[in-house]
Amino acid sequence: MTEVGEKIAEATGNIENELAQYSILNLIEKKTKVPKTAVVVFTGLTLFTLVYAMFGPGLLCNLVGFVYPAYASFQAVESQQKDDDTQWLTYWVVYATFTVFEAFVDLILFWVPMYYSFKFGFLIWLFLPNTQGAKFLYDNVISPVFKANESTFDSVMGSAAIKEE
Repeated sequence: MTEVGEKIAEATGNIENELAQYSILNLIEKKTKVPKTAVVVFTGLTLFTLVYAMFGPGLLCNLVGFVYPAYASFQAVESQQKDDDTQWLTYWVVYATFTVFEAFVDLILFWVPMYYSFKFGFLIWLFLPNTQGAKFLYDNVISPVFKANESTFDSVMGSAAIKEE
């Protein structure tokens, strides 16, 4: 078997082991003779397609951009580790920066074919642990820009705080 084939077989075995703990999936597999992994993949793809078709790609991107990261952030806050807190704070800084940028160029992005497909992939790239896209963008783009303009940001934020009082 090739190296890629071995990795796929290993990943499938790991997924099967994880899914074995859910009695409903074991029952479905027993009754239908369809592997648990296939049931989960098919169900996930069906839900993805339904949400995409019924509510549009914008909602799907918002779900991907908010639901899993919010849950992972909750878990990070509850854990004793600092690394996961940093990972998710970094994600939210990058996500907020992207959202503000996106608001300014929305009229242009409207004309980009398959924009939401790219955004969907981009959001997943941001938070996946093995890609750490948010850390990459933060370290190479956002942090240098913010540090170079920190005094300007501080004065704008200070002015906003004074007006608020």
